[in-house]
Order: sequence, then C-alpha cells, then structure tokens
Amino acid sequence: LGTGHEGRIFKVTPSGEGRLLYDAGELDVMALTTDPQGNLYAGTSPEGKIYKITPDGKESVFYDPADKYIWSLAFDSATSTLFAGTGDKGVIYKIDATGKGSVLADTNETNIVTLVVEKTGSLLAGTDPSGLLLRVSPNGKLFAVFDSPMQELHSLAQTADGSIYALGISSQGSAQRTPSVGVSSTTSLS
Repeated sequence: LGTGHEGRIFKVTPSGEGRLLYDAGELDVMALTTDPQGNLYAGTSPEGKIYKITPDGKESVFYDPADKYIWSLAFDSATSTLFAGTGDKGVIYKIDATGKGSVLADTNETNIVTLVVEKTGSLLAGTDPSGLLLRVSPNGKLFAVFDSPMQELHSLAQTADGSIYALGISSQGSAQRTPSVGVSSTTSLS
C-alpha cells in the first residue's frame, strides 16, 4: 500500500494486519510492482525515483531517471525487465536486473499513467492528456491501438484471449451529466 503526501509503503498481510515497510522520504508513492523473487519496486514523485525493497527489507534507489514522476511500473518476468511510465515528458524506460535503464519509447504524451506487459513481450500503455492506448514493441516502436474520448487512460487490464479493458477519466467538469461515448470499450487484440 503506497501513500501520497507521506511517501510511505505499508505491507498488509493476508490476515489484514498492516505495518510500515518503507519510508521513501519523498512526497508520493505513485506505482508499485513486484518481481518473481519477491522484490518490491516503488515509483515516486516529485523526484521521480524507483526504489527496490528486497524480501529481507533492504532498500535502495534502483533507477533514477531525469523525469519528475514515475506514474506506472510493470515487470516482465520472461526477460527480468522492469518498465517505468513517466511524466511530465511521457517517456517509457526499460530497466534491466542490474538497474541499468534506457529509453524504450518517447510517446510525445505528457504522462504514461498505466503499463501492462503482454504475453508477446510488447507493452500496453495508457496516456494522459490524449487518452491513448498505445502498444509498444520490444524495440520501442509505438502503435496507437485506441484513441479514447477520455483525457486519461488510468488503468488497463488484459484477459487471456487478448481483450483489453481500459478505465478512462476526464477532468472536464460540467453542471449537467451528459451521456458518454465509448467509455466502456473493449478491443480484442488476438
């Protein structure tokens, strides 16, 4: 459980007991993911660092890009690669097991808010402010899968058959509620 404005991570056991696991010393913990060895990775802001917390509790800065925000993290177990979606430049980083990273893709978006690793090794990325669903190949080639009517694709899920579910949000407020178009959209990628 990552917190905002305290930069803390709490571990919650299956029985519901919680304890402080790590205090990042940053304002916000924005993203969490794990690897098969039980390491926890935490993306933070506003300094944009990725921390690694080992199962025995050792903490370290794993990767420190120039970006201000680490909005999303995803781990590819097949290649032992960590991916980070960032803001305010919309860059996706590919980080190896030693913590060495490089730019996988520069999306020309402001924020990469969510990432999902596909079985093929490609990534799915949800963006802000254009609300795009992008597919990023292992060599960094970008393909727009869906251009949503929402400002931000905030969360993505992919089923075993390749279908994608996307949660879109928009900051456009109005006094009257209007019908939405295409918010609950599913695209099959088989």
